Amino acid sequence: MNRWTILPVILCALPHSSLGQNCVGDLNDDLVVNVQDVLLLFSHFGNSCSSDDIFDAQVEISEIHYNPSSEQGDDSDWEFIELFNYEEGTVSLFNWSFTEGIACTFDETDSIPGLGYFVLARHIDTLLTAMPPGANYRQWNANLGLSNNGETLVLSRPDGSIADEVSYEDNDGWVTPPDGMGPSLELMDPGLPNHEESSWSASLLIGGTPASPNSMWGLSDPE
Repeated sequence: MNRWTILPVILCALPHSSLGQNCVGDLNDDLVVNVQDVLLLFSHFGNSCSSDDIFDAQVEISEIHYNPSSEQGDDSDWEFIELFNYEEGTVSLFNWSFTEGIACTFDETDSIPGLGYFVLARHIDTLLTAMPPGANYRQWNANLGLSNNGETLVLSRPDGSIADEVSYEDNDGWVTPPDGMGPSLELMDPGLPNHEESSWSASLLIGGTPASPNSMWGLSDPE
């Protein structure tokens, strides 16, 4: 290691007050510029930075498979939540989290492509067989399943603000086939208010459409 390699390491070992600001290049705030910072940078290679404030990115819940049918298999193998990105550019999900319903925090490798999907699965090894190649996904704590009777799902941004909140039910105006009859619960079209039960319908496909356009999209008539 020559003196020019050592220099940035020494600089980042100094107190931040000595530098005036956080060390340039120290992406993970461990006070050292090293290979971990390089790997973190490459994990986001190609991401769009066009948004003025990434915390305002419009990412919403677009599909919920909360009670798969017994014909498809065990709930723990097939439950999933799908997110849709309304932005044209890729959105990093680093430090976003589900703060109600399921327990899951996204890491630095998680991102959702522009006008694309991200799937959270209770058991990803099984669900991968139903997803297209190259799909973006993460497994949540498999010990916590989705409620078959309905519950509130809350997606939060890194700053703690709520990005999306859906309180689904298996009755009271919500369609009932997703409650154990096979189809998932699908948002009928992008842009519909997903907090309203009238915006949701049963998927036309058994098991739903994880990481793919919803089967209902284009068939409804959004205002």
